[in-house]
Amino acid sequence: MKTKRLKLQYFFLAIITLLTFSCSDGEDGAVGPTGPQGVNGQDGTNGQNGTDGQDGNANVQSFTYDLASVSDTFHDQNVPEISQEVIDNDVVLGYLKPAGTDRLYPIPNTNLTPLNIDVRVFINLERYSMDFYNRNANTTFSIAAGELDELRVVIIESTNKSSGQNILSQLKLQGVDINDYYQVMKHYNLTY
Repeated sequence: MKTKRLKLQYFFLAIITLLTFSCSDGEDGAVGPTGPQGVNGQDGTNGQNGTDGQDGNANVQSFTYDLASVSDTFHDQNVPEISQEVIDNDVVLGYLKPAGTDRLYPIPNTNLTPLNIDVRVFINLERYSMDFYNRNANTTFSIAAGELDELRVVIIESTNKSSGQNILSQLKLQGVDINDYYQVMKHYNLTY
């Protein structure tokens, strides 16, 4: 039995020796795991500040439409810039200029002098609509061609920090009367 055990030991020793030496000349193995992260270096010096840019107009657009030929109790003005996003988020202001005056009246309006009418406004996708109404007679009012000169529409884009209501509140706090077209335009550095 001793002989058998001795032979078995030599046999296992031979296999281990064979395996040890036969693996040394094989292909390279897979890449090992990545080592630990090194220490961060120092931040560099800050660069020089650039010059301030020109004051902007907060993404405000103004449009003027000729209404001299309008004659009806209702007028739909095509305004392609009034998108669903504008309706949902921005401020849309309107002003009417009657014939024979330089004054722009804010609309909607409950007494558009010199015509003594109410103007109701409806804002829809790509449309700025006006309904002319005689409040004293409780009826619609038919505008004759030549009674109105212009419609001016101002769109003030909201930002990710402001909504349409916030814009109106900010303008009021800054002393800007949104019923005065010229104050609004001057506030945003736009020509009129």
